[in-house]
Amino acid sequence: MHLLTLNLPDLILGFLRGTLACEEPDTRDNWLWAVLKEKAAWVAHGKLVAEATHCLPGSFDRPPRNPAEKISSGYKAWEWQLYTWGFLPGLLRATLGPVYYRHFCKLAWSVRTSIQRKIPADQRQVAHRNFIEYEDGVETLYYQRRRERLHFLRQSVHAITHIIPEITRLGPGTLYTQWTLENYIGNITREIKQHNTPYANVSQRALRRCQVNALKAIIPALADNPALPRGAIDLGDGYVLLRALDTHSRGVSPAEGVAINIYLAHAGAPHPGWVPLVRRWARLRLPHGQIARTAWKECHLEMRGRQPRRARMVKVCLRFAEVQYFFQFNIAGVERTLAMTAPFTAPDRDILAQSENTVLACNHPGEDVREVIAVTDIASVVAMVPLPLTPAEAAQPDAATQYASRFFVIERPGLDVAYLAGHEEAMEGQADDI
Repeated sequence: MHLLTLNLPDLILGFLRGTLACEEPDTRDNWLWAVLKEKAAWVAHGKLVAEATHCLPGSFDRPPRNPAEKISSGYKAWEWQLYTWGFLPGLLRATLGPVYYRHFCKLAWSVRTSIQRKIPADQRQVAHRNFIEYEDGVETLYYQRRRERLHFLRQSVHAITHIIPEITRLGPGTLYTQWTLENYIGNITREIKQHNTPYANVSQRALRRCQVNALKAIIPALADNPALPRGAIDLGDGYVLLRALDTHSRGVSPAEGVAINIYLAHAGAPHPGWVPLVRRWARLRLPHGQIARTAWKECHLEMRGRQPRRARMVKVCLRFAEVQYFFQFNIAGVERTLAMTAPFTAPDRDILAQSENTVLACNHPGEDVREVIAVTDIASVVAMVPLPLTPAEAAQPDAATQYASRFFVIERPGLDVAYLAGHEEAMEGQADDI
C-alpha cells in the first residue's frame, strides 16, 4: 500500500516539482524533469486536476483534490493513487520531455497491472521488465552517478523490482497487502461490543465472521439478497436495469434509427427503412457493483449548470463508448435489453507508442455516429478526461476544433478487488434519479 500509493508518488512529485534537496555543485537549472517547479506551472497543473474531478464516476470513490492546494493537507492514499497512476500519465504528456515521459509511463503501466486481481503471465513479464528498466532509468536519467544526487535513490525505487516475483510466488498483492489488512482491521473493530475485553471480543467476532463466510460459501442461499428498487428489472448474470424510465415511447434521431436497424439486421430480423420507437431507461447496475448512467439524464443536468460525476462512459470489451440511454426491444419473440451508444474511436496509435501503451486517447464521434450494443457487452464504467494539448498541437491553427473531442481513459484501480470487499454503488437514493 505505502510503496505504490505514498512512497513512489512522493518521490515522483519531488522530481516534477524540484523539491528534492539540491546540493552543490548541482543546480535545479539542470533538472530537465522538474517541469512543475515554477509556481505558475504547478497552479495550472492543479487546476487541470480539479477541473477533471467531475469526469470521474462516483464508483471511483473520493476523487483527488487540487494538488496545488491540498497536497499537504491530508491527501489520502486513494487520492495519491488516482492522481499519480490515473491522471499524471495523461496530464504530463504536454509538459514532460519525451525521454522522461516514457520512463514514467513504464512505471505507471506496470503499477496499474500489478494491482489487478488476475494478472496474465505475459503482462507479468512486461511489468517486471518495466519495473527493472524504471529502476535503471532513475540511476541514468536522474541520479546520473553523481554523489550529490545519491539521495534520489530511495529504497522504494529498488523495492518495485520485487513486486512481480512476489506476485508470482504469493499471488496478487491486493489480496493480502497492508491495504487489505487495514480495511479488515477497520471493519472488524467496528463490531466490538465489549470494550472492557476488546482483544478477546474482536477475536470472537473474527471467528464468527469466518464461520458465517464458510456457511455462505457452502450454502449460497444463506447470503443476503437485498430487494431491488421499485421498477427495477433483474436481467440475470448480475445486470439490473434501473429507473428513471420514459413515461411513453419516443422517436429516435436519424443516426439512432440507422444504428437500431443495423443491429436488427445483424440479429437476423431486418426492417429496412423502419423508424422505431423506444422507451429510455436511465441506469444499469453491472455485475461488479458499478452503476452505468446515461447522457439522457446527465447532459440535462450539465445544461442546467450542474456537474454530476459522469458515469456514462463505459468499457465495451476492448473499446469505449458513451451511453446515450438503455432500452428494451422485442426481437423474434425475445425481449432484449440494449444500449444506444456513441462509440469512441480506437486509441491513438502514436500516443500509445509515446506512452508505452499507458495512455488510451480516443475521440468522441459527435452526434452523427451511434451504435447499439447488448448491455451484457458492457464491462465497466470508466472516466474519459480531456487530454491536454502539447505545444506542437496547440500551435496548429485549428487546434481548438481538431482536439476538442479527444479524451484519455482512466479505469478504476482494483475494481474487481473492491467488489470482493463488498463495495457497491447504492441503487436507491440517487439525486435527480440520474
